[in-house]
Amino acid sequence: MTNTEKHFVEMAAPEYWYSYAHELADTADQIYRASKKQWVAYLYSYADGSKNAVRRPLVSRPVLLMYGLSFENLIKGLLISEDPTLLKGGKLSKHLLGHDLVKLASRLKSIKLNANEKNLLVLLSDVIPYHGRYPVPRNAQDVKPENFINERVYDDCRELFARLEMQLYRLNFEGIDAPEGVRFAKLRLTHLDAKADFITDELKMDLQDLYREFREAEGNESE
Repeated sequence: MTNTEKHFVEMAAPEYWYSYAHELADTADQIYRASKKQWVAYLYSYADGSKNAVRRPLVSRPVLLMYGLSFENLIKGLLISEDPTLLKGGKLSKHLLGHDLVKLASRLKSIKLNANEKNLLVLLSDVIPYHGRYPVPRNAQDVKPENFINERVYDDCRELFARLEMQLYRLNFEGIDAPEGVRFAKLRLTHLDAKADFITDELKMDLQDLYREFREAEGNESE
C-alpha cells in the first residue's frame, strides 16, 4: 500500500460521488424550473403548400445530460458502498467504468429498479454520448430520435434520485471499511433524516450532539 493509493480510496468514498451527483441534479433542477415555459419553434413550408409547426423546449439537452451524469455518479457511489473492493489497488474497477446507466444499475445488489426507472436510464444513457454535448453523433448510423425533457421525465428523475439517494444514505450511515486501510466516514444527510426509517430515537440524539460539536468547531475556526 502507498500513501497515493490510500488517498485515492479516500477521495473515491461514496460521499464524494454523492456530493457531485447532488450538485449536478440541483443545477439541472434550477435550469429546468427557470426555462420550462420557454420554447424554440420551427415552421416548415413544403412545395405542395403544406406547413408543419414543430417546437421543443429551449433547454432540454443540458438538463438531461446533467441528470444522466448525476445518476452515473450516484449509481457508482452505490456500487462502491456495496463493494468497496472496487477501489482496491488505488484504481477504479472495470465494473465502475462506462456510461451505460442500465448496465451499471444492473450490478446493484441492495436495490432493484422497476421497468419505468430502467426506461428512464435508457433515455439518459442515450443523452450522455452525444445528445447532451453535440447535435449529432460521430456516425450517421448512430442517429437516434431525440427525447425532450417534459414534466413527466423531470418528475421521474426527481423520484429516482430520491430513492437512490436514500439507499446510499442507508448503506453509509454507520461508515464502511474500505481497501488500503481506509474506513469511509459515517455519512450524515440531514435533509433526509425525517424520512429515514433507519434512524432511531437514540441516533437522533447522537445527531444532535454531532450538530453541536460541528457548530462549536465552526466557532473556533472563526476566532
